[in-house]
Amino acid sequence: MSLTKLDIDRFITTLRTKSKEYNSISNVQLASMLEETISNIKEVSFFWATICSDNKGTTKTPAEGEEWLGGPFASVLATQYYIKSLTNDDDLAEKKYNSEENSYKVFPNNFTERITFPFIDAKVIFNKSMSFDDINKYRGFSKRYDIDPSITLVLGAGNFSSIPYLDVLYHLITRKSVILLKLNPVNEYLKPVFEKVFQNFIERGYIIVTTGNIDESKYMATHPGINHIHLTGSDKTFEDIVYGRELSDKERKSKSLSKINNKPITSELGNVTPIIIHPGKWSTSDIKYQARKIVTAKLNNNGFNCIAAQVVVLPDGWGQTDTLIKFVKHYMSKAKERKAYYPESIERLEKLEKDKGYERVNALSCVTPHLTREIKAYSKFEIDEVWSSTIYFKKIDYTNIEDFAKKAIVYCNDELWGNLGVSVIIKDHNRKFNKHITNLYINKLNYGTVAINEWAAIGYIIPQLPWGGFPGNRDNDIQSGQSVVHNSMLFESPLKGVVNTKFRISRIIDPPWFVTNKKARRLFRNLTYYQINNSNINFLKLIIAALV
Repeated sequence: MSLTKLDIDRFITTLRTKSKEYNSISNVQLASMLEETISNIKEVSFFWATICSDNKGTTKTPAEGEEWLGGPFASVLATQYYIKSLTNDDDLAEKKYNSEENSYKVFPNNFTERITFPFIDAKVIFNKSMSFDDINKYRGFSKRYDIDPSITLVLGAGNFSSIPYLDVLYHLITRKSVILLKLNPVNEYLKPVFEKVFQNFIERGYIIVTTGNIDESKYMATHPGINHIHLTGSDKTFEDIVYGRELSDKERKSKSLSKINNKPITSELGNVTPIIIHPGKWSTSDIKYQARKIVTAKLNNNGFNCIAAQVVVLPDGWGQTDTLIKFVKHYMSKAKERKAYYPESIERLEKLEKDKGYERVNALSCVTPHLTREIKAYSKFEIDEVWSSTIYFKKIDYTNIEDFAKKAIVYCNDELWGNLGVSVIIKDHNRKFNKHITNLYINKLNYGTVAINEWAAIGYIIPQLPWGGFPGNRDNDIQSGQSVVHNSMLFESPLKGVVNTKFRISRIIDPPWFVTNKKARRLFRNLTYYQINNSNINFLKLIIAALV
């Protein structure tokens, strides 16, 4: 249904009249409303996950599990942690603080998390100028100081369904702002889902969920009643909102640039995501396992992720480099094709396939090509997201393992576009002979999330971690955006999130989030219901789903 300017004016007027009321509610009241939201999610979760899988062509396949994990499960988990933050004024636990790293451990916190995400732990790293007392004191946002009543326009992402939900939640809590949620045309089928999920907020006039085309979105973004904008999407969209056009390279390098929209805008805008392969002694079994991990990072959601693997950074001359490339291609060829549901994505793939530099690795009978290419010189897709089922390999010369690490860090920091997340695959990462290399990667990679031995997307699922670009991006060179979301412990100045896990979680089965795991659909469905209600029957269903 088309919106008129009058419709939008009415939306914003309604929100304006309720903004002061919402701004004044207590944290206990807000936490109670979020408990209602979890109950609403329980009622709508099956419809939520299946309407997404229906529109992506993955219904009743293992890939449907991605819609449970990246939809209702991620939403419930984060909401539960926000409730804890709103109702608990305890200081941070000093035993979780590492003074040498200036980091705070945030995950895992209970038995369920340890069995759901085995061997995975996460921490938040802060700038060296902050002490533990500073970190403890300067958190809480609206909990800590008064914020004027405001309206935030959330421009929702079109790929994973929990993104708009979590973006709304963050600004409801940290800004105590009422929300106009404008869904992306790609997944505007989620409107009835969010109207049910946020029913209690909508009834009180604190949230309005709407759809809209480009012109209607521009009218919302420039409306004088909107105080703040949050965008999850493209850097090109950000530039269009702020400057009215796509910027030239020269404009992105200038120290300042006049804007047509001066509203404060927070954003998460994607990434040319690298996976760094650190040289070591890998067995053939190791190589196959890591190849399946890389393929998962590429083909999850058919590559339509802001954190989808794009460039595999490899040591040139390492004995396993060519074998790893061979197995990445092998598992990409075996992976079941997905529907290229994003507008113009199949046309982009077909255009790339005509370039002789690309290799199609899946059958010609497949509608969606799985493509690979080695980067030997400059590539356009070192500075632009490919946004499809295409992956690139970049080999780097090196003299020793320290030299490789330093060169890989410089390449990722300086040559690749964006700074949202990066993965490093390093065997024996915690052993004495490698610990300094692991720390080098963690400390020197300028990304919002650094994942050791796992796809950086795991940082999206862990709600305590900040999710966003590395601090310091300028408006006219926005890269992966400014500020963060998620961050359920409400840290006010996080530098980056770090995820650590074993080189191999299991030698028997692949983790449930791997695209090669056939149990994902039932497992993540049962995990969602268990997360909502930790009953014995739900636990039994979860265990059966994991084992059978």
